[in-house]
Amino acid sequence: MTKTPVFSQKEFDRRKDAIQREMQRRNVSVVLLDQPETVFHFVGYAMSEGYHQFCAIPAKGDPIMVLRSVDEGTCREFSYLPNENIFGFQDWESPTATLLTALGAKGFDTDRIGIDRNSYNLTLLRFEALNTAFGDASFTDFSDFVTEFKSEKSLEELALLQRSSKIADDAIVELLTEIRAGFSARECVAIASRHVIRLGGDLGIVGVVTRAIDDTKMHAIVDDVPLKEGALLHVELIPQFQGYSSRIMRPVHFGEAPPHLNEIADTIVAIQDRQFAAMRPGIEAREVDAIVREGMLKAGLKDSYRNISGYSLGYYQHFTCRSSDFSYTFRPTDRWTLRENMVFHMYTVGKGLAFSETVVVTKDGGKRLTQTPRRLLCVLMHKIH
Repeated sequence: MTKTPVFSQKEFDRRKDAIQREMQRRNVSVVLLDQPETVFHFVGYAMSEGYHQFCAIPAKGDPIMVLRSVDEGTCREFSYLPNENIFGFQDWESPTATLLTALGAKGFDTDRIGIDRNSYNLTLLRFEALNTAFGDASFTDFSDFVTEFKSEKSLEELALLQRSSKIADDAIVELLTEIRAGFSARECVAIASRHVIRLGGDLGIVGVVTRAIDDTKMHAIVDDVPLKEGALLHVELIPQFQGYSSRIMRPVHFGEAPPHLNEIADTIVAIQDRQFAAMRPGIEAREVDAIVREGMLKAGLKDSYRNISGYSLGYYQHFTCRSSDFSYTFRPTDRWTLRENMVFHMYTVGKGLAFSETVVVTKDGGKRLTQTPRRLLCVLMHKIH
């Protein structure tokens, strides 16, 4: 079987070396990872699961995977792991018992175990089962390392985010070319879905296309109400390429937009552009947040500002329970500092107009990976205006 991992061996070695250095520093003999996004990061393959699955990383040597036997073949193809490091269990067998057998077969020391206490897969029942299975072993939380390490994107990861950003931009162009007054939001999202997949996006990960949103209706629902002349359409595309998601929001007006709406859009964009310019390594998140938060309130574009102004972007597992990654957010209380090559979805909404971008932190400030024109978009007689 030909192996087709997403990343180079050099990239996987960099990740393995980093976590093993941290394991030595914390005197941990093996790290057990079970959240799909994190498993993927270190071995190149993971599957959303109903049964517990594990990636076990030893202090020295290659990791092993323990997963359903029906997924063994796919793991062999897409992960970088040698076949002898992949252990499958039948659906009536115990994942934890299979893990113990695999660790013993590889001779891994299990006295001091690292775990990700922030993993949404590690339920209380599952942790209790591990605690019982490993007897007197001690457990050390590795969630802080995992979160921080994954947040700085490598050049290979940035290339995937650039590809998903291009898909988002191109899908908006195609959407605006085809929609017209009288279409419902459902018809509009169907068009966007078709083009996202045609342009190379993963599965059916498209995003939300709905009637206009506001501060109390940030996540509106797709419906069948016809959009008449003068209506606003909220376009939020979140395509993935090889699991890496870029995100963009744009307001679309059906018909010639009144001047006051264009003025609102231009003001929002100007405030947000100042925020992007400030996104340099070393600056505190709360300082970046304050630019857009205070700017929108001062301009009278919001009566109050209840939500974050940005959050982490990267790899998202298909069929995950977590559709957005709030590992790093932008709020008035967030004092963490930005680092180069962190990537975020930066967004704001005012007077029903939503703008957002996929932004990477650079030494010169935030660089937009999404490149759709930053203005109120209009649909006139089947053409983009």
